[in-house]
Amino acid sequence: MKGREKRAMSLTIALKAIDGLVLAADSRTTEGYTLRGPKTRDNTIKFIQLKDDIGVLTYGLSEIGHEGLTLLEEDVSNNRHASLPSIIDKGMETFIKVSSDWSKMNPEIKRRDKDVGFILAGYDRGEKEFTIFNLQSPEFLPERVKGGCLIAGQWHIAKFFINRLYTRGISVGPALDLAVFLLNTTMTVEKTVGGLIRLATITKSKGVQWVSKDEVDFIIEKNKRIWIFFRELFYSTLLEVCTHTNKNISNR
Repeated sequence: MKGREKRAMSLTIALKAIDGLVLAADSRTTEGYTLRGPKTRDNTIKFIQLKDDIGVLTYGLSEIGHEGLTLLEEDVSNNRHASLPSIIDKGMETFIKVSSDWSKMNPEIKRRDKDVGFILAGYDRGEKEFTIFNLQSPEFLPERVKGGCLIAGQWHIAKFFINRLYTRGISVGPALDLAVFLLNTTMTVEKTVGGLIRLATITKSKGVQWVSKDEVDFIIEKNKRIWIFFRELFYSTLLEVCTHTNKNISNR
């Protein structure tokens, strides 16, 4: 794993709906910067399925993230009866070791807290509910998400929209549309987020269901009317502000 620092400056998303979960990630890794901007590749897997109803995503340093996903997947495949809590414990142990080993092999690279993270999410059959956990370096202590949604990586643009569009009463269908909207919108601004969108739902009856590229493209086209709504809202608000300002100036 020794080499240049590679960052999967991702946007990874976990949304809790009333009838399941929606998990999504982009596929871009940043391998350095040039005068023309970041040097990237768009074939990075940041989201995999661990069991019928459990998925894991990664963001941050891509080499640690990829190795962490690979080793955890191997462990879970050898333990078919593993529960979500036991997978979280194993994930924490695995991520700590991978992160520590990478630092020892790359002593010239200065690490930062929370420079790599993992999202473990799925249906907890013991508690009979859908749960989302965030594990970040260096300790990778599992933090249970209480707000219903988690956006990690390049979250700044997505946070603006999720604060206005996400509600705890959302169902899986609209949550799919929202996840694609958040990723696609971020991709138009952040050069370090891009590539194919890897997207899936997790429901109690069907478990993990992957969404095809054609379906993602269809959602992107459908979401264009959301952009139209925000554009019209922006222009109408701007016009109202300008009109109000002009009236105040003329009344002076």
